[in-house]
Amino acid sequence: MSNVDFNEMQRVRKQFEQLQSLFQKYLPNVDPDLIYDLLTRLRENPGITPTYTLEVYTEKDVDSAKTIDFIYKITGAMATVYDNGTHYVINQKLSLNILKNISDLKNIIEITGAPTTLGCWLSDSVKRGGI
Repeated sequence: MSNVDFNEMQRVRKQFEQLQSLFQKYLPNVDPDLIYDLLTRLRENPGITPTYTLEVYTEKDVDSAKTIDFIYKITGAMATVYDNGTHYVINQKLSLNILKNISDLKNIIEITGAPTTLGCWLSDSVKRGGI
């Protein structure tokens, strides 16, 4: 590897670390892989809001009814509750703003998620020009 290539790779690494720092600063409770995946999908298909299954984990002493209500007000989707009121699952279209609003709720420990099957199929189909 030439010196120029090495310097460019160092630059890529530094940019990546800066991006990770921004993720941590503005969305500290959100899995960085979820943010990266969302941003990638939004860039590849800017006219399509991708659909995700989100998993929101909270502290034990959270009022489940209030948390469900807050999530509904933010997303318009009803959460399913698991694990004695500490694990909420929502299927919905996702944007960075929605992710930020959920992340800002009190007592959130972590938000993870993955594209839903339909969202992946639709996104891939649009990319191929099928829809």
